[in-house]
Amino acid sequence: MPNRTFRSLQATAVSLALAAAASAQSHDEAADSVVELDAYQIVSTGTRSERLAKDAPIRTELIAPDLFLSAGTRDIAAALEYMPGIRSEANCQNCGTAEIKMLGLGAGYNQLLFDSQPLFSGLASVYGIEHIPTAFISRIEVVKGGASSLYGPGAVAGVINILPNEPVVDKQRYDFAYENVDGQDFLSTSLLRDWSSPEGDTAISLYAQFNDNEAVDLNDDGFTEITEKDFYTVGANGWFYPTENGRLSLNYSYSWEERRGGNAFNLLPHEAQITEQLEHDWHRGGLTWESSANDLNYRLSGSVSYVTRDSYYGGVGDVALPGSEGFDASDYQAATDESRLLYGYSDTLRYYLDSLFSKSIGEHHLSWGVQYQIDDVFDEKRDEQDGALLSDGSLADFSGQDPIAAGEFTNLGLFVQDEWMPNPNTTLITGLRTDKHSEIEDWIISPRIALRHTTNEAWTWRASVATGFRAPEIFDEDFHIEILEDPTRTRNANDLSEEKSISYSAGFVWTPAAGENRLQVEGELYRTDLRDTFNVSDIVYTDTDGTAFKLRSNSGSSTVQGIEFNTAYRINNRWQSTIGLTHVDARFDEAQEVLPGIYENRYLETPEWSGVAQLKYENEDFIDLFFGLVYTGPMIAAREVEGTLNESTDDFFVFDITATKHIHLDVFGKTRHIDLMAGIKNVFDERQDDLTSGPDRDTTYFYGPRFPRSFVIRAGMDW
Repeated sequence: MPNRTFRSLQATAVSLALAAAASAQSHDEAADSVVELDAYQIVSTGTRSERLAKDAPIRTELIAPDLFLSAGTRDIAAALEYMPGIRSEANCQNCGTAEIKMLGLGAGYNQLLFDSQPLFSGLASVYGIEHIPTAFISRIEVVKGGASSLYGPGAVAGVINILPNEPVVDKQRYDFAYENVDGQDFLSTSLLRDWSSPEGDTAISLYAQFNDNEAVDLNDDGFTEITEKDFYTVGANGWFYPTENGRLSLNYSYSWEERRGGNAFNLLPHEAQITEQLEHDWHRGGLTWESSANDLNYRLSGSVSYVTRDSYYGGVGDVALPGSEGFDASDYQAATDESRLLYGYSDTLRYYLDSLFSKSIGEHHLSWGVQYQIDDVFDEKRDEQDGALLSDGSLADFSGQDPIAAGEFTNLGLFVQDEWMPNPNTTLITGLRTDKHSEIEDWIISPRIALRHTTNEAWTWRASVATGFRAPEIFDEDFHIEILEDPTRTRNANDLSEEKSISYSAGFVWTPAAGENRLQVEGELYRTDLRDTFNVSDIVYTDTDGTAFKLRSNSGSSTVQGIEFNTAYRINNRWQSTIGLTHVDARFDEAQEVLPGIYENRYLETPEWSGVAQLKYENEDFIDLFFGLVYTGPMIAAREVEGTLNESTDDFFVFDITATKHIHLDVFGKTRHIDLMAGIKNVFDERQDDLTSGPDRDTTYFYGPRFPRSFVIRAGMDW
């Protein structure tokens, strides 16, 4: 029989979850601790070593599957909206791009991981957060603050680790969801099949999710604010125990998506006034071997991510369309002759190799390893027949000569970490990492130190100092083309150097015994100092060949600092509430020219205040209720077409409510669990009220909630 060490951890977590759920549903038992499930959950992202959440020296926050069901979230972009200090933000009317911002810093500053592997390459980060269904996820672990000492470039604001569920029992689940979004239909279907062998040496999970979303025009000007979108994801995860103390895990998934925004969907993309159309194919997978020998634990893994994209950004602009007032055939023909040259093709290929070794020596737990990453990036213009275009507009052969962007970037990282636990109440972490990036001449050193101390059962204190960096390469936003007057890309300045950071944090967790452990209060101060900050000016430049672009350059130093305050309280064995409030002060040391002649030192589209709140009622015999609130405070937004700033946008209170009925049926000797959910999202229809209109609209002047009021129903069955 194989050793079941890994499987035992899974079974323990499942048992704790079931015990907590049963306690919440029982009338006869005392109210359960609000922190019992999370505190005793096993986490690994903060230190890359398995620890109970309450003992982890690096604060690790969790999003568990019960939120996916109760709130009706179908992808990680929606699920993360309920995490304090994190914002899921839309930033373009035409193409529906969304990004995850953490502690005031944009997507390029946080590292998205799948089972601890960074499979979200530059191109995948633009749209990929909507391609990860929640159906197969065990939990999402979030570590805020600098993590480059473990995960390398890009983990400046923190890491988000998506962990798949390893089955310990056989299970099948089917879900169907329908949303009416401002009168348009959004459909979603997901399938999950989990299988575990009786001997406990094999587990397999198969999953699929299919989505069909209609376009939404929020201000009735004939141009979309939410894209028409069809996409699906299929995948498989497997865990095998071929030796006494070894585990082999494999994963593979494939996502396909086609989306279109703009107007005149009945015409070809280049025949409409504005079109942003994209088709993505995304393959990702990995292989990991974990074992131990002579008290040495090790993990060896390799993963790959490959994304291709066929795109169109452009249109005929304000030229009248056929059949409309003012149509002129010769003007329209001349416009389409130019707009047909605005198709494109992009691909990114990422290889990632990772090794992790660990050994306990007395009071010390040592970890060390090597990571190597290769990114291959390619982007070029094409015409509507898929012919590649040279910079002068002439056709090249299909091999793609003179691409807009092409390059290979490599990074070699070596790290070592010591976890010293002189007593059960204290843990001190010291870590050091050195990286050699292909775009940086010298090795970069990233140290980290962190301390956890529990003074008594009620109080735990944490503090950390960590460094990080971002290398000057091609980033995710470089693949997003903005349409202002012309299709506009982002370029790096020739002298762009790496951006360095140092992050500080200090906080506490208070669980007063007087409240029978039903109350938990958390507070954390944080600060990140950035040097040679990357800044993309909103000023649009024109190249010698007429190409419009914005420039990314180093802009001195900036600071992002603030406070996060969270409370969780289990009122009784039915009701539980959580509240999180975050304050962010993000600004450059010296004012930057954000628009021609306009200087500002504050970060754009970064609200000072944001918050989330949840109230849950759980009654297995009657109904479950979920009340959610996401608050976004005022921010500064740039009107690029007008060349002005909106100094203070509206604030938004997005209120969600859902009700779920659980039904248990005995069919042919097997129990079928059915969940029926109905709800309203964004009940008060909070959204931007000054959207620009027409073919010359400012598509980047787009802020606030991603979706208007919508009505949702969902049905799921597992057995």
